[in-house]
Amino acid sequence: MALKDVDIGSVLRRLADRHIEDAVKEGKFDNLPGAGKPLDLEPMPAQEDARLVWWALRILKQNDVIPDEVRWRKEIERLKEELANLRNESRLTLLVSKINILVQKLNTLGTNALNVAVVPVCLETERFRLQQTCLERTLIPSPRYAGRGLG
Repeated sequence: MALKDVDIGSVLRRLADRHIEDAVKEGKFDNLPGAGKPLDLEPMPAQEDARLVWWALRILKQNDVIPDEVRWRKEIERLKEELANLRNESRLTLLVSKINILVQKLNTLGTNALNVAVVPVCLETERFRLQQTCLERTLIPSPRYAGRGLG
């Protein structure tokens, strides 16, 4: 039999199987982390391009790597929530500035894989909203004093 007639793939598979069988006999797999627990097996896509992306995402997820776009979107969401709960103007300019810096980073990233627009925050609009909220709080009587004329 000539070397060109040998199926290298099957030879390598048999060689790998033999090495695995020897390692099992020697007990090399006995004390592995996660022994006895089910494997987290996700179905692998059939298309080669999709398979490469699948492997990349799997490796990122297993190593707790969060893409910048996702981190920045979460931070923008958190800052906007903080902005919505703001009680005075002391942190208003700082929050709006932080949000807008992250929005600019996100919008100039070039990937925008999530395809959801991120809009900057207007300082004057937020200042007006905050003033209206503070004004409403002063005009609405506290439930504790309602009906007593103590507003």
